[in-house]
Amino acid sequence: MFQAIKTLNRPFVFVFFCFLSLSLFATEPGTRTKECSKSEPGVPAEFLLSRGLREQVDGFQAAQRRKPEDSKLSFERSVSFLESYHLCLLEAGKEPSALSAETLSLNYLELGSLEKAWEWSEKAISQSPEVSKDQILLQTRIRIRQGELAKASEVLENSLYKFPNDPDFLYLLGNLNFERKLWNQSILYYTALSFVIERRDTHSKYKFLTAKALGELNYKLDHPKIAIKRYGEYIAGYKNDIEVLFRLAQIYFVLGDFKHCRMYLEQIREKNPRDIDASHMLAEIYFMDSRDSAPIYFATLRKEKKIPKEGIVFLLDKLISGSKTGLETKLRSYIQENPGRLSPRVALLELAEKEKLSDYEILNADTAQYAYEYRQYLTAEKILRSGLSKINSKENADEDKSLYYEKISSCQEMLGLWNHAVMSTKESLRLTNETEKKFRLRFRLAYLYLQGNLKKESHAVSVLSETIKENPNPTHYYLRGLAYFQLSKYKESVDDFTAAIKIDPNNFNYYFYRATAFDKLKQFSDTESDLKTTLSLNPNASNAMNYLGYLYAEKDINPEEATKLLNQAISLEPDNPAFQDSLGWVLYRKKDFNRALLHLNFAASLALERGFEDPVIYEHLGDVYLAKKDPVNALQFFKLSESKLKAEPNKDLLAKIKKLQKEISE
Repeated sequence: MFQAIKTLNRPFVFVFFCFLSLSLFATEPGTRTKECSKSEPGVPAEFLLSRGLREQVDGFQAAQRRKPEDSKLSFERSVSFLESYHLCLLEAGKEPSALSAETLSLNYLELGSLEKAWEWSEKAISQSPEVSKDQILLQTRIRIRQGELAKASEVLENSLYKFPNDPDFLYLLGNLNFERKLWNQSILYYTALSFVIERRDTHSKYKFLTAKALGELNYKLDHPKIAIKRYGEYIAGYKNDIEVLFRLAQIYFVLGDFKHCRMYLEQIREKNPRDIDASHMLAEIYFMDSRDSAPIYFATLRKEKKIPKEGIVFLLDKLISGSKTGLETKLRSYIQENPGRLSPRVALLELAEKEKLSDYEILNADTAQYAYEYRQYLTAEKILRSGLSKINSKENADEDKSLYYEKISSCQEMLGLWNHAVMSTKESLRLTNETEKKFRLRFRLAYLYLQGNLKKESHAVSVLSETIKENPNPTHYYLRGLAYFQLSKYKESVDDFTAAIKIDPNNFNYYFYRATAFDKLKQFSDTESDLKTTLSLNPNASNAMNYLGYLYAEKDINPEEATKLLNQAISLEPDNPAFQDSLGWVLYRKKDFNRALLHLNFAASLALERGFEDPVIYEHLGDVYLAKKDPVNALQFFKLSESKLKAEPNKDLLAKIKKLQKEISE
């Protein structure tokens, strides 16, 4: 852990003082004056400093040779020389130097005297014209040794704007926040570090460590596709890391991508034939996804003697081999003891279908529900369609069929098959005669029209308008308000959000989205009022904090309140690129350009990690560089912003590009 913190390196600084002291001893004989009560006559106080530095180097060298007692003695002698040196300075009416204070702090750290180490590190900083990287890392080490990880993070964060692209700082902050289980904060710094590595330090020692950390963090934060990308970068350098290969198999399993899941499990079996977990997980995958190949794989496991005498693999092997005696009872018992497993439910459902068990429909619904909850949407849809085929022949089963189509639609929605989801919802709506269910399905149909690339906002408005006549529910007004907003009909959008608020005045979402519509209508006071109401109803509404803070920055009003709001939003969602961009823009408005660049670079790296590039962030970066009188970088980001625009050309941006090009050419 904390590999970036190294021993402070002052190559042979003490040698200079050694030569200095020898030259002083070589002066012509005679009466020598005594400079200090702690030194010999004619010997300058700096000789004590040089001895302290030399003893410190000896201490580190002894530690490297694994001689802890010798190391401890050298550090203790170094402390003694440095304390004598400081006494000499005191007698001369002088303060300790930054170098001697920092050296003494490091000695105390190595000796475990952490309070004294911190005290002298503070003295070193107070004596320095500018705080150095080594001083910050020293204080970080002290806080870590004290077990104060939050304070260690604070030390680094307070100085990060001075070293925004320093890999050691970013790695340590990622690591510290990971140890504190602050996943979103950790992902912010690791993502920024990855950004630096890709653009400035492609051979960084942190390259693979960062990729692995980002894989783990994105897995924890439920960003499976990004986790796959980052783990893939890591195993490009560490192909035999079984733990990561298994994690990749798990992620693909969760995504329902059994093909890639099998691929990684088979790699594990090839690299480590004795691995039982991968062999058994692969057995479940073959059973659920590849029934034609499953008998061959289970035969291989029998040959390898990897079929246990009990457990799920044993039960699946019995079903595949056709041995059904007592299997129903054993499967039901196993499910009761292991309610979270999907494969035994699939096995029992298959057995129920073959044996025509009376509770097949119940098992079908339950198994599909479990598959859906485990995000196995293809498996869930397959199960539901099998159940649907069983009731198609029944009379008066329209309501049951309607329920099946509604559930199938949900699976299709999660798979991003928007048109299929719309068609299934329409079929469900056609089959039902229940009034409340019709309202629910119409709402769902309108919601689907607004998703993905369908762009059928007018259809959504039409469906909701029909429903509102019969059932003026606030959620119906709310969704129609969103549809109108997407159609750029902002007045109609405001009217619908207002209608929703009249029915349900305590729903903070209605005020937030009405604020966004007011903003489009250039009604600032109404926008501000609704955002403040949103925050009064929900003090943790980070989107409202960000929106209001950014509006204040854009209008150059309430700068302190804007900064406060945006810092609050970032404390809730540190890895939100929009929030980082807003804070960067506020800092730019306050002419705090270095801190502005830090947060805007955070925003750019986080956006890239999420798979998109925001032209607004790039334009803001260009504006900051322009303010810092760096026209080359400013032009680069203005051009990048212009290249990412999808709507109409930004005339102001084009004017800035043209002006800069002319200035640079001249």
